[in-house]
Amino acid sequence: MRTIDFNENWTFCREGEPPVPVTLPHDAMIREPRRSSALGGTNNGYFPGGVYLYEKRFPVGEELLGKSVVLHFEGVYQNAAVSLNGREIVRHRYGFTPFDADLTGLLVPGENTVSVRVENHLQPNCRWYTGSGIYRPVSLIVRDKDHVETLHVSTVSAVPPVIAVESDAETIEIYDGETCIAKGTPGEIEVPGARLWTAETPELYTLVARKKNDEIRIRFGIRELKWNARNGLTVNGQTVKLRGGCIHHDHGVLGAAEYRESEERRLRILKENGFNAVRIAHNPASQILLHAADEIGLYVLDECFDGWYTPKTYHDYSRQFWESWKEDAAAMVESARNHPSVIMYSIGNEVTETAEVKGVQLTGEMRDHIHDLDPTRPVTAGINVLLNVQVKRGHGLYKDTGEYKAEPLPEDGSFQEKRSGSKFFNYWTEKLGWLFFTMSKGKTAERIVNDIAPNLDVIGLNYAASRYDRDAKKYPDRLMLGTETMSGDQPYNWPRVLKYPQLFGDFVWAAWDYIGETCMGWTYPSYPGLPLLSGQGMIDVTGEPLAQMAFMQVVWGLRKAPYIAVRPLNHAKETPVTGAWQFTNALPSWTWQGYEGVKATVEVYSDAAKIRLVRNGKPVRTKKVKKYKALFRLRYEPGELVAEALDKEGRVVSTGVLTSGKEDTFLNVLPEKSEVRPGEIFFVPVEFTDRDGVRKPTVETRVKLSVENAELLGFGSALTKTDEVFDKPYHDTYRGRAFAAFRAGTQGTVRITASSKGYPDGTATVRIIPG
Repeated sequence: MRTIDFNENWTFCREGEPPVPVTLPHDAMIREPRRSSALGGTNNGYFPGGVYLYEKRFPVGEELLGKSVVLHFEGVYQNAAVSLNGREIVRHRYGFTPFDADLTGLLVPGENTVSVRVENHLQPNCRWYTGSGIYRPVSLIVRDKDHVETLHVSTVSAVPPVIAVESDAETIEIYDGETCIAKGTPGEIEVPGARLWTAETPELYTLVARKKNDEIRIRFGIRELKWNARNGLTVNGQTVKLRGGCIHHDHGVLGAAEYRESEERRLRILKENGFNAVRIAHNPASQILLHAADEIGLYVLDECFDGWYTPKTYHDYSRQFWESWKEDAAAMVESARNHPSVIMYSIGNEVTETAEVKGVQLTGEMRDHIHDLDPTRPVTAGINVLLNVQVKRGHGLYKDTGEYKAEPLPEDGSFQEKRSGSKFFNYWTEKLGWLFFTMSKGKTAERIVNDIAPNLDVIGLNYAASRYDRDAKKYPDRLMLGTETMSGDQPYNWPRVLKYPQLFGDFVWAAWDYIGETCMGWTYPSYPGLPLLSGQGMIDVTGEPLAQMAFMQVVWGLRKAPYIAVRPLNHAKETPVTGAWQFTNALPSWTWQGYEGVKATVEVYSDAAKIRLVRNGKPVRTKKVKKYKALFRLRYEPGELVAEALDKEGRVVSTGVLTSGKEDTFLNVLPEKSEVRPGEIFFVPVEFTDRDGVRKPTVETRVKLSVENAELLGFGSALTKTDEVFDKPYHDTYRGRAFAAFRAGTQGTVRITASSKGYPDGTATVRIIPG
């Protein structure tokens, strides 16, 4: 088998406009002009959709004419129609599953033209930013016509290491690097001395399946997965507790365009910050993500759908659910099943259909469909118990007024998206917070959970941690997972995860911030513009961990030194718009030039008994730590702020320190790599600091970039509300920071220059090495 990169030399246009050259992956939506009348509204950051045309011309020699030739698309959002030389080959509707266009026997000698029409003009069709177009990579797969069709690998046992290979191949070989360590035919094969895959030890091997002149190579890991109420979720016989986070598929300044480098970077940062699992919300993971999770070592909960047959937005997946769900679920499983990182499938998120008999029956049918394809992993679904209770009472359920019409809605303000389903829940969560969640404990809620639990291997509970104690005792054989929770609730949730074997873990919303579902976190009225980002991430869109991330590390037991965070003094006179999903907007800075004497709110996170706060060598106050937090109010004085963690006897066991920056300010260009390969994507934070690198969070001003020997792919900040976009060479910093993504040229040295009025230019170089 030969896999050819098919991402270069495409043209692209919005229907009715002239084409321009592009390289895939490509997000058409991120370049659309945002407007307040966009029907997606807060869902997708006020970006409109559209109809888009992609085209690529390529030569075909005689050597391809007798081969099996398949064009593989990892993801096109959405309603894609693929044609070859004017003849339509395939249509694919769902924007999150891979599909193939079989070109075998249809190619002609000489020049051929493949075209892809993408229809994403019917808005709203999703609750978050989707992007538009061919946003994931494309490859051309060339094989003999008599080739290996099927190749599935799973682990029979960890000790001894035995795998099961399901394939129509003739021979199977297992390689550790260049050394063949096992061989056989499809069926069970022992791999003597194999190192086992876990998130902590992501050991991978290469499997080669051969049939005549054809072969397929895949990377795989040997790991045995089991689940029961006594031992919980076990990997290779060891109980695993999932420190999980939910992530959407966009990549901030890159929009929805998915590059290997950006996904690897995101997963690496997540793991470095303590996560050992990710939930792909709320759509199937890409191959890029799954390969990265295998290599880096993260467990994956792969999710198929956000909703089923009840609409959450007017033009969403529900309009095609009954005709498409089996095919799309099968595509998810086929894409995921050879990856050791995937430990569980989810068939839906906050699917209110599970509040009715029809939906409960469908849950069992979907679970069985997944098990028929892959019996080696459990199946769950994220059930929002409280939302189901409201549906039982006749509230929060989307109801169409009249027959559905697959045509554009008016942008004149006459169409009002209903506050239904998850939107209904989000609204009342903002209003009532934890009080709202306690309603998940009632009798109606219990009946709902009892109805749905038997039809899932593991019941996923969204914001229903109030059920953990009761259900663990009353239903000891019930397997549970916190599929969606809040960071502020970790002091309640995490001890219960550790206490109950049948409670597998906790997935916080959200591990990484994202475009769309906008301004659910903290923001200030003084920032102009339309809402753009969600503001719910433990890590922002630039990859910077926030205070909530440190708080979770303390709760998980991964951080021992106190973490000090300060609410922004440059907004001390403003009343923030707050969100339930983020309990603070504090940041780890004691550098607030121009705000001397202003009262600061200082938050300290620790698992100690008490915290003593010391400013410039003088104790300020000592406070008890409650639920891993201690809050202080004191006036800002430049210098040193120290948090001393005290044990019960008053002894200092650890310290945290913040130091004020000096008066001078520099603009720094900070490439994350010093060397890159030709065409490699690399990332460059841009920050205002003092001479020692201490960040200046109050410097929020425009920065302009220029670059040699590289292409700027995106430039922006983590500000949730702004009229700025990511496709310009200039952007304002937020909290003293902006962030850029580049594609390296073919040779030489990349030189990046950042300029801002009133500050000396910052420069940096990155060397391009042979690839």
